[in-house]
Amino acid sequence: MTPERAGHKTPADAVRELIGTEDNRRHVHKLLGLAVDPELPPTLASLLEAIGKAEDDKTP
Repeated sequence: MTPERAGHKTPADAVRELIGTEDNRRHVHKLLGLAVDPELPPTLASLLEAIGKAEDDKTP
């Protein structure tokens, strides 16, 4: 049984969720001590949003 079928998120889905909002990106940055840009460029932000919407559309 795959993680998706068992009701669990894949690691990639969990990471996408963590970095999906500006507040979460800041929190992950502080928590892990990562050197990241404070804001995503608009093209990357819109790409992440499109990926999230596509994933939501797949969920029954």
